[in-house]
Amino acid sequence: MLEISQKITTEVLVVGGGLSGIKATKELASMNRDVLMVTKTKLASGSSFYPLKASLGTQVTKDEEDHNIFFKDIEDLSRGMHSRNLAEAYVKDIPERVKEYKDIGVQAKKLEGERKACFANHPRDIYLLSDWDQIRENVKEIFNQYDNLNVMQKTVVVSLIKKENQIVGAILLDDKNEFVMVECQAVILASGGFGSIYKHNLNPADVDGSGHMLALEAGASLVNMEFIQFIPGITTPRYKTLFGEHTLMYCRDIIDEQGESLLDQYLPENISKKDCLEIRSTHGPFTHSLESKYFDIAMMDNIIKTKNENGFTLFYEDELYDNEEEFYKVYLDWLKEKNVHLTKQEVKIAPFAHASNGGVFIDEYGRTGVEGLYAIGELSANIEGANRLGGNSTGACMVFGKRSAFDCDQYLQSVKAYRLSEADGQEHLEQLIKSIDSVSPSENKLTANKMIDQIKEIMWYHGNVVRSEDRLKDALKQISEFESGFMFADLLENKHSRKLAIKGRNFIKVAGILLQAMQERKESRGAHYREDYPAEDSSYDKRLFISKRDETLSYNFLYQ
Repeated sequence: MLEISQKITTEVLVVGGGLSGIKATKELASMNRDVLMVTKTKLASGSSFYPLKASLGTQVTKDEEDHNIFFKDIEDLSRGMHSRNLAEAYVKDIPERVKEYKDIGVQAKKLEGERKACFANHPRDIYLLSDWDQIRENVKEIFNQYDNLNVMQKTVVVSLIKKENQIVGAILLDDKNEFVMVECQAVILASGGFGSIYKHNLNPADVDGSGHMLALEAGASLVNMEFIQFIPGITTPRYKTLFGEHTLMYCRDIIDEQGESLLDQYLPENISKKDCLEIRSTHGPFTHSLESKYFDIAMMDNIIKTKNENGFTLFYEDELYDNEEEFYKVYLDWLKEKNVHLTKQEVKIAPFAHASNGGVFIDEYGRTGVEGLYAIGELSANIEGANRLGGNSTGACMVFGKRSAFDCDQYLQSVKAYRLSEADGQEHLEQLIKSIDSVSPSENKLTANKMIDQIKEIMWYHGNVVRSEDRLKDALKQISEFESGFMFADLLENKHSRKLAIKGRNFIKVAGILLQAMQERKESRGAHYREDYPAEDSSYDKRLFISKRDETLSYNFLYQ
């Protein structure tokens, strides 16, 4: 029998140790709130601190006049899929929030002059964040100053507990794989995206969509889940290293294994190779919205057809290393430290899963519609829509980290604390296992780890940049077979496989949701290309909302 080993009482549980979680935790601790932060790995982790990334940027509103211009930039790129309220909150708040990076131990260095961020139509101030190891030390030091702040590392949240439609607690698996019940009045989810559900990704392994399932099962909705950002990454000489797209300004060609130009058979007559590469140098992720789309479609289509995942070779002009602009130098110098030189070595790239543009549906204070439950950072469907404007994701962690903490403090002043007994925790755990255990005998002989690897493979080949109805249907069928054969309770009984049980279940559920969302949107828009529906279709000018009622998921296109 599964048992709760201990009970912890706090006011707020923050789930996730990246930028948004750190910001919200620091704000609440400063307001004298009791805060418990739990993170799957260590403090200052997740995509915010991905090691094979040179730096992150934050784009900042210039002045009063720039408010509307910046908002319009976000609106243009979103292809109608953004939240107006969230975008307005970001544009208004970010000039102040960027000053607060130092309060959480982040040194944000302003680049010289103004610069256009990825996808941006107008130049602005860009602040660069780097040196993850130093930031991590700084955060530890700052957190240690608060007696009312505790951190549990290597801890997974299994489920959230609700009473009378409000959050009252959670069940955790701690670093010893023991079940722990947390009694709290509010939960702020900041657990990041789901990039690691793909075979090739630029995310740490813990970015697996677990927060999406916690929110969905607690009664929150998901939105824009089909818009996943794919971005070129280096495969050779150093696998999983973020590629600096701005260097494509100096690129002559991209070739396949046979030495043939990859672009020749994909480019329409009115677009030259040079034009395509120059446009592609202005943005990191793939977008269907620009003529550079053929660059990524050519790569992914080739991979799907040949099953060759080695990547494609870039040919650069030597002048690349003559560029003294800081944005180039920071990246190229960082690559040298990693023993990567773009003109002296054979450098191959391929598309990698990078960031989710959708997530938990929230308002401008991170509220999910469930009393006491907030979602922030990449976990939330934030200010981006079908495309993600560069330099906004880090800033959004600061803006909505602060806003959620402020609102949470207000909420705590009005809500009555609910007392949970050990019996409550035990009952919740038993109900959870009962509701999600396999109902059919397993014919699936795969171990949990092999099944997770298979899901990554399926998502890579069927749910990437280039999609089709046939491949999506095939993928959904395979995921459904995994679900019917996954012996959740058996894995949970064994103390050492409990976290694997939770991860396996999350992979099945999140993969199914993503593939279904991709199938529902029968058009090409923003971050993806449907080869069977190659144009953007105005009849899909609505956002796809996913909700769970009882055990049934609903997918609805809504104007909201």
